[in-house]
Amino acid sequence: MIHFVPDSSAQEVQAPYAEAVARLAGLRQALRLVEGMAGIEPSPAANENAFATLEGEARKAWFDTRSARAVAGSAAGLEAIAELNSEGAQAHPAAAEMLARDIRLRLEELGAVLSL
Repeated sequence: MIHFVPDSSAQEVQAPYAEAVARLAGLRQALRLVEGMAGIEPSPAANENAFATLEGEARKAWFDTRSARAVAGSAAGLEAIAELNSEGAQAHPAAAEMLARDIRLRLEELGAVLSL
């Protein structure tokens, strides 16, 4: 199973959202990896979406659920690509591009909640 290890700079955050920032850092690492496989230019994540109005416990619960789902989905996609590579095959660049697009979308959603 693939586990995302956050950057050391993300671990220095002592705010209540330290774990959330670490999850985002892991997802950003996965995105950079998949974008490289797909041969696409990295793009900056947006920080605004319809979830920007969530507050307090509702926002935290939403973030926890969505970030866990994003990490699990990204890990599953990367595991599938890694399994293909271990069998001597290679994932099609379009598959890596689809995974990168999905990770980017999840980062945008999650980042919007943290930026409030």
